Amino acid sequence: MSATFDIERAGAGDIPALASVWKDSWYESHAALSFGKEPDQAYFETRAAKLLPDCLIARRKGEAIGLVSWRENELYQLFTLSAAHGTGLAADLMARSERAMHEAGHSRLFLLCRVGNDRARAFYEKRGWHFAQLAPSPEGSIIGYREDAMWRMEKDLG
Repeated sequence: MSATFDIERAGAGDIPALASVWKDSWYESHAALSFGKEPDQAYFETRAAKLLPDCLIARRKGEAIGLVSWRENELYQLFTLSAAHGTGLAADLMARSERAMHEAGHSRLFLLCRVGNDRARAFYEKRGWHFAQLAPSPEGSIIGYREDAMWRMEKDLG
């Protein structure tokens, strides 16, 4: 399946769209792995605001369909709506974020992937990331801090 996407830096006006993509994708991929109350749009908008300025948003026909963000050498968030699965969008977003981190001087990248999110781990491994160690979640859960196991994945860019 192929599709055309517009990808650009996200700005403050994109926060509601970023939050919607994040929320919808999170419920598809993470809700079964989480605990506590279910986060709402406002929760994701608060978190999405913190993604700027190192965040890209992907749109198809003007509608937000994906996002990627990074912090220093961490691939922080990568989400696409199910309508974009199999199109290459997630791989494109990941490659763009890797390039941005590398251009900023980082050669070893990392990300945290929730233990049990096998689909995401397989996606990362297919793109050259490898499991480094188990790590606690730095943010805990949406109901407050509770240690949560994460796979720390790493990639060397050389």
